[in-house]
Amino acid sequence: MSLRTWASATVDFLLAAVGLYLGLAPAFTVGYALAADATLFAQPPQTAAAVVAIGGSYPFVAGDWSYRRLAVFVVALYVASGAAGLAGLAVLRSLDVSLPSTVLARAGALAIAYPVAAAAVFRDRVRRRLGLRPLDADDLTGR
Repeated sequence: MSLRTWASATVDFLLAAVGLYLGLAPAFTVGYALAADATLFAQPPQTAAAVVAIGGSYPFVAGDWSYRRLAVFVVALYVASGAAGLAGLAVLRSLDVSLPSTVLARAGALAIAYPVAAAAVFRDRVRRRLGLRPLDADDLTGR
């Protein structure tokens, strides 16, 4: 094993672990806050998300799963979460209703954001099953 392959595998591992952490941490923190009546910034769910992200990075390092799909998922998750949060605040403001709690508001935004992020990741697969051309020709290789 050369230094170059070792470094490449290390970078793959770090990218996968960070990407998975960014994708898992919101769900872990909201779930813990709802279950334990804690704040959104509690330490145990963040530690659990880091452990799961490190353990779950193997398929990315082995080359079975696509970094591109992970990146699309994380970006779509945060964009959809922000958009859902802003839309929710606008609806509450127009109805002249106060925000119930930050944890419930975040849970509602994530309930919309996770399916939207999954749809963004698998949009090309759905298009192919419908007989349409994929949006990204590079996606045909799966990596």
